Amino acid sequence: MKSKSRIYYFDYLKIFAIFLVVFNHTETRGFFLFSQQTNSILFFPYMLISIADKVAVPLLFMVSGALLLGKQETVQTLWKKRISKYVVVIILFSFIRYLFKLATTKNQPFTILGFFRYIYAAPMEIPYWFLYAYLAALIMLPFLRKMAQNLSNQEFKYLICLQIIIVGILPALEYIFRMGSLYLNIPIVADSIIFYMLLGYYFRDKAESLSKNRSFMFVLWMLTIVTLILSAWMVMYQYKTTGILNEDSSQSFFNNFTPILAVTLFLSFSKLEKKINYNKRHYILNYFSNAILGVYLLEEMGRIVLSPIYTFFKPLVGEFLACWIWISIVIVVAAAVVNLLKLIPGLKKIL
Repeated sequence: MKSKSRIYYFDYLKIFAIFLVVFNHTETRGFFLFSQQTNSILFFPYMLISIADKVAVPLLFMVSGALLLGKQETVQTLWKKRISKYVVVIILFSFIRYLFKLATTKNQPFTILGFFRYIYAAPMEIPYWFLYAYLAALIMLPFLRKMAQNLSNQEFKYLICLQIIIVGILPALEYIFRMGSLYLNIPIVADSIIFYMLLGYYFRDKAESLSKNRSFMFVLWMLTIVTLILSAWMVMYQYKTTGILNEDSSQSFFNNFTPILAVTLFLSFSKLEKKINYNKRHYILNYFSNAILGVYLLEEMGRIVLSPIYTFFKPLVGEFLACWIWISIVIVVAAAVVNLLKLIPGLKKIL
């Protein structure tokens, strides 16, 4: 794999993904707004946006795989340089969030035991699940590197086809024809973290040539649009069949064809690389890209504190636009806080 100090389109992918991550946490104010519009022409487009939004975490894992799976590190270096960092991040920001919870709810006293119970509780696990998932991926990194570096082109293509069939097509057919569920829990294929990291590694060196192929990109974008519409149709079909449209049930088919959208965006963003390189002043890019992890850690608290922004803009521009204005301000403010925190000795290394 080619060695390169910085790949700028990876930064743009991460910035794009963090906006989608925050939007994914807005419930009926944004992400699940389509459920409030069942009798409106906005129902379908809002749902399409929410389905597309699920590409956020896969893109982050693709970038991680592209950056990490080609490296060579000893297990000792891995634990010292990467794993220990994320353990510190989880404990430190879980503690900050625990204090924030106590300050905002005021329904229980602070205790050390309560804090450690909090780390394992669902309210903590749900917003920070990505950290735990990423930590697990880091622990397995030596094995993932061996796998990625020794898979052939044919085997990578086979893996992608398996994922689309087993995770995408088969569940939809099973539901339509009432066949029950044939749960083929195939390792790697069913594990989205490993799959998307391998996907990022595979497409990193192929991105430049594939993205220049206009015919290939046209077909890929058409396939992306078709599969997004298919996913939305499955959600509507399930709703018409069951009469249920809650946030959990509606997402049954959201991720069926996410790999196609993820690859399409990955390759499309790669075309920005040369254009970005012409601009040697990357002030805005650096402002956000260096703060992605911190924004993820702070965004939930930011959304709570800055929720009056949504309330203010809602009657002026409507719910959907108000939601995007709100989360954009949350991200900008969170990034500013992170960049300030990075000035504190010790914090720069973990953020």
